[in-house]
Amino acid sequence: MHHKPRVSTSHRGFTLIELMIVLAVSSILAFIAFPAYQDSVRKARRADAAAGLMRLQQLQERHRGQQPAYASAVASMPGSPPAVSPDGLYALTVEQAGPSGYKMLATAQASSSQYGDVNCRSLRVTMANGTLTYSSLNATGVEDTTNANRCWAR
Repeated sequence: MHHKPRVSTSHRGFTLIELMIVLAVSSILAFIAFPAYQDSVRKARRADAAAGLMRLQQLQERHRGQQPAYASAVASMPGSPPAVSPDGLYALTVEQAGPSGYKMLATAQASSSQYGDVNCRSLRVTMANGTLTYSSLNATGVEDTTNANRCWAR
């Protein structure tokens, strides 16, 4: 009796189980990595607020060099700068101004992605008698004035 030799046919490809395992592992990694990625992006975008406030600080000093007090509004600064940060993520305001100092605030616009940065929704710079201080406000308005303020990467 002659039997035909069995020809080994190897099937190439993935089984459904293997594909499901890969999908599950990928989903878990994405679930862990995406929030960390978003936090990094938000932290990097805080530089937009810092840049806007630094530009206003320079304009405040130019204004004070010619006037008896610092400018009380962004619109009254030299060159009438826009009241938004360079990338448009933050609204810039002068909270207080006088002959010896000012307080300015950069607040994340509700329409920007930075509005989700609940721990560092606003960044504040204060000039008082020649001393600059940096602070931040969270979404509930609680101010952080510590030197280790995580919102101001210096």
